[in-house]
Amino acid sequence: MRINLLTVLYNSSLSDSITLKSLLDTKLDNIELNLIIWNNGPTLLEEKDINDYLIKSKDKGIVTSIYQDIRNLSLSKIYNNFIYKTNYDFFVIFDQDSKIDPSFFENIHGNSQYALICPAIYPQKNKGIHQFPSDYEQKEIITPLGEFTLGDIRTINSGTAISKNLVNTLISINNYVFDEKFAFYHTDHRFFDLIHDTPQSANLKGICIGQMQHDMTCELSLGELSERARLEIAYAKMLLRMFRKQNPKKQIRRNLFYAYKMKKKDNLNFISFLKLIKCVITKQHPRSGMSIEKNIRPTNTNF
Repeated sequence: MRINLLTVLYNSSLSDSITLKSLLDTKLDNIELNLIIWNNGPTLLEEKDINDYLIKSKDKGIVTSIYQDIRNLSLSKIYNNFIYKTNYDFFVIFDQDSKIDPSFFENIHGNSQYALICPAIYPQKNKGIHQFPSDYEQKEIITPLGEFTLGDIRTINSGTAISKNLVNTLISINNYVFDEKFAFYHTDHRFFDLIHDTPQSANLKGICIGQMQHDMTCELSLGELSERARLEIAYAKMLLRMFRKQNPKKQIRRNLFYAYKMKKKDNLNFISFLKLIKCVITKQHPRSGMSIEKNIRPTNTNF
């Protein structure tokens, strides 16, 4: 089985990434693993860090490619760039701070008949609380381990294995997999909205198996978040409001008023408020206009 795994780093070295470290301890029997590492900035990786990880991953039998573009590009654009181009049975996305269980790839190999495979997600701070996947409509209702219908759940991007069949279905119906109007927060919410609103994919089966610890932004209070993080969350909430089919709110006047309410509720400063207004007018995240070079090649590989 061929699995392509994409990990996006930001402000992290390879050696500091919980995801990349735990990946080296996983079981890879019957798995041809192609690891794609995208350094999204703000600085380039150090050569020693690169060489050390390429050697370790090669010893593990993992084909590794490292790409570096330190402009902090939209995650949706990065995901789509690799989900469209390469051959695989499953495409897996990981953030840099997920602890991968040793049996993660065994779980995919043993359940390859499913369109989507995801672990039960436990926050790093509250490890005893299973938080995702959850019910699509009522997020406080947690989906138990076992089989589910795709249109009934939502989960986070990190640790989600997407079958080539599901990718092809979404592209054939909607012409994309990840909505590039979204950049960082809620790219996963939008992905599952797309599945929910596409009967051909919503009726497919998935399975929740295994578990994963993940650093969750939702564990932080509003006061603990930086101005930048609060603005990014505001962008995401606004875009979801505008593009969810079951509750379309495309009128600019209403959305501008909602942006003003968000300024007060989310404690945004005036500059952030102006940026949110621009998002309302353009109907996309500010970084959605930045593109990836069509023929971009890895800066480093171990093959």
